[in-house]
Amino acid sequence: MILFLKPYFEVKPWASNKLNKIYDCPDKTGEAWIVSGYKNKSSIIMNGKYKGQTLRHLWTKHPELFGNYEEKEFPLLLKLISASQKLSVQVHPNDEYALSTANQLGKFECWYFLPGNEATSVTTGVVLKNGAELKHSIENNTIENFLINKDIKDGDLVIIEPGRIHALDAGSFVLEVQEASDLTYRLYDYNRLPKRELHLNDALNVIDYNNDKNIVYDFTLEDTFKNSHFNLYKIKVNGKDVYKNKGFEIFYVIKGNGSIDDVEIKQGDSFILTSEREKFSVNGDFEAIAVIPKPKSKERKKMRKTALITGVISQDGYYLTKLLLENNYEVHGMIQSKSQYASSYLFEFDEYENFFTHIGDMTDTSNINRLIECIKPDEIYHLASQSHVDLSFELPEYTAQVNALGTLRLLDAIKNNEIRTKLFNLESPYLFDGTNPIQDEKTQFNPKSPYAIAKEFAYRMVQTYRENYNIYAVNGICYNHTSAFKSSAFVSKKIINTINKLKNGEEQILELGNLDSIREWGNAKEYAYAMWLSLQQDRPDDYIISTGKGYKVREFVEKAYKKLNVDIKWEGHGLDEVGINSKTGKVLIKINKKFLRANEIKSLVGDSKKFNKLTGYKLSSDIDNTIEEMLSALKMA
Repeated sequence: MILFLKPYFEVKPWASNKLNKIYDCPDKTGEAWIVSGYKNKSSIIMNGKYKGQTLRHLWTKHPELFGNYEEKEFPLLLKLISASQKLSVQVHPNDEYALSTANQLGKFECWYFLPGNEATSVTTGVVLKNGAELKHSIENNTIENFLINKDIKDGDLVIIEPGRIHALDAGSFVLEVQEASDLTYRLYDYNRLPKRELHLNDALNVIDYNNDKNIVYDFTLEDTFKNSHFNLYKIKVNGKDVYKNKGFEIFYVIKGNGSIDDVEIKQGDSFILTSEREKFSVNGDFEAIAVIPKPKSKERKKMRKTALITGVISQDGYYLTKLLLENNYEVHGMIQSKSQYASSYLFEFDEYENFFTHIGDMTDTSNINRLIECIKPDEIYHLASQSHVDLSFELPEYTAQVNALGTLRLLDAIKNNEIRTKLFNLESPYLFDGTNPIQDEKTQFNPKSPYAIAKEFAYRMVQTYRENYNIYAVNGICYNHTSAFKSSAFVSKKIINTINKLKNGEEQILELGNLDSIREWGNAKEYAYAMWLSLQQDRPDDYIISTGKGYKVREFVEKAYKKLNVDIKWEGHGLDEVGINSKTGKVLIKINKKFLRANEIKSLVGDSKKFNKLTGYKLSSDIDNTIEEMLSALKMA
């Protein structure tokens, strides 16, 4: 397939008129981004079934066209630069510095000087020996006396490695091929008005001051410039021929005209030969620059993966944050307020430079969009919800806004930002009505509360966006799990807190609802690992994530009190049932009707054979160990 591209044009105050002679573009267009996958600056497909779509969209949704590259962003940026004035003096960082300061990679680029170029030199360095001398020269406006300028002519190729000071001269007309990176440090701008931001501190930290390597080459038809990021070469067509595609290739027509597969091409045209086809027919009299991107080498340092966790203050958010930071992720957590953060366990992670929090809410569409656009997460763990079944009857609209539409907002933000982001959506076993005592992925949904109905909407939307927009999105139906970080509003933590008070000599009666509801009591730390694992699979899917072992609430109570060597004896029925210390006869547990739910589901126990088989991981069902961990955490608090 051939993808013909419409450039993105940028108006610049320093522009000449050369681009206006090639393209129908605005006056003072200084840059034509002829092959770009940048958000809001992407090239547009001009032909075929993808006509009107952005290159960014195709890269995200149809990786098969590009050899299934793993990079989430289009790897290269090709642009034409036409300057009537000198451009600012800049430098790019190396990988090590870029990773440590911005979790990005450094930038490598080269310039091919096109026919029509009027510049005779290019800035390629500075004769000063160190940062102190350079800073002094900038502050005293004498830096121009120390810049190194090399002679150039049309057809020359100039190589700009990280650390190399560089600048284009007035009259330059070049094709720039670079790694797709946002990191460029400007250290001098000729005191032009309006003044632009300089990045002097960063620039001084990355400059290679004593690099005398030759970087200007006479680039003839026979030459191929090879580096670890791409291969660049020049082709000339004179008459009819067959061109053999080398994989996934990018072309810019330097001069002349002709055709490829009988489609006319001329100077200024850019196109991509996608990887699924080998041979193309060419005809005419033209020259072109061809670029073959290369996957990043295994030896090259990698950017940290970036994760966004909604509902980060939950127990799952705590354990996921801990797990991801231990695996060198950059972790961003969504919180509703600073006071919410202060009352959580997350302060433990303040020492990490790669942990960040953001104020946000699942009811705020614009905020969610801004977060996704800014963070560009590799993975999203969507844990935020109105998670109380009882409260959903009192606040059905709010529950729908958060649990249903909140998930939709997140999915739509992923789609609209056109990034390769994986999403884990935390789902609830309350999707089921408990008719089947054990549920698996084939069990029919039958939600019985506004909470569960909203969760089903979210579940279906995840499937819809996965199937229609090729988003890597996973529904994880996570059965009941607990830990010391569980909110005290939930029964397991409520039981443990009451036992701890009893141990400390405080007389307190534990009030509960239905004692015969059967639930799982998994370990939250294991569930966090399972959530992460679900996003590491080759393909997205929906899973039951469970221990497969259920216990009645009264069994959890009995096991918990047993840790204090207290045996519970049950007496009475219904609302009059009580739990008594068998040794002292004191009443320790009572039933309170306000904790009895309408349409209480008797049994929620999952069958996770599918998840276990596909991931090779099985959650433990050791309820005694979970209780012991919760009690031990309270001892240390």
